[in-house]
Amino acid sequence: MSHPHPHPHPPAGMGMPPPGMGPGGGMPPPPALNPAILSLLDSIPHKDVPFHLQSIQIPTPPNVPPQQGIIVTCIEHKNSSCEECQVDFNALNYMHQFLRSAPPEAIPPPPNVQPPPQRAEMIKNLKEQGNTAFKAQQFPAAIQAYSKSADMALSRPPWELSALSRDETAIALCNRSAAFAFVNAWANALADAEAVVILKRPWTKGHFRKARALVGLERFEDAKQALIDGLQYEPNDKELNNFLNEIDEKLRQAELED
Repeated sequence: MSHPHPHPHPPAGMGMPPPGMGPGGGMPPPPALNPAILSLLDSIPHKDVPFHLQSIQIPTPPNVPPQQGIIVTCIEHKNSSCEECQVDFNALNYMHQFLRSAPPEAIPPPPNVQPPPQRAEMIKNLKEQGNTAFKAQQFPAAIQAYSKSADMALSRPPWELSALSRDETAIALCNRSAAFAFVNAWANALADAEAVVILKRPWTKGHFRKARALVGLERFEDAKQALIDGLQYEPNDKELNNFLNEIDEKLRQAELED
C-alpha cells in the first residue's frame, strides 16, 4: 500500500540494503503498518514537489577511492535549496547521507525487533571475568571488569528496553561495590550500592551492600536503616537479618562503653 508524502521518493536502489541483505538474505520482512496510521498519514495535507536526482562526488579521506552519491535538487536550477522554486531539500539530503554512513546502532530498528544478542553476551562475559578475578582476590582487576560491564550496559541505545539495561547495570555495580569493600574503598562501595538501590530497589542485595559500606564508614545507625529498608521487601531474608543482628550488637556494645 502506498500513500502520498510531502517529500520525493528515492529511486530504486537509493538507500536500499546492500547485496545479500534483501529478500532471502536473512533480513526479516518489515512489520505491517497499522491501517489507522496509514489513514492518518493519507489525511495530512500535502502537495507534490517536482525534484531532480543529481549525482555528486562525495568527499573522501586521502588514499580512499572517490565515491558517488545522490542528492535531491530542484528541476530547473539543480540546487538543493532554491528560493525561486521555493524548495529546500537540504534536510532530506542530510538525512539520506546520515543514514548511509551512520553505524547500525545509531539508527532505530523497526518496532518489536529484539536487540542483537552480542551486546548482552559481552556484558555477561565481562561480568564473569570480574567474578573470576574476584574469586582469585584480584580485586583491582575485578573492579575494572565490572566497570566495563556497567559501561557497556549503560551504553545500550535508548530504544532498547530500559529494564534490560537497569538489570545489567545493577548487577555490575553490586559486584563492584563488593570488590571496593574488599580494598576498603568504602566511599566508592557506598556510591555503587546506592546506585543499585535506585536501579533495583526491591533487590535486597543492594541494601546489603549499602549497609556493609556504611559499616565500613562506621555509620552504624545508617547501616541499620539500610537493612530495615531492604527487609521491607524480603522480611525473611537471612543475610539481612543476620547482618542486622550484628549491627544491633555493635550498637549495644557502644552504648555500654559510653
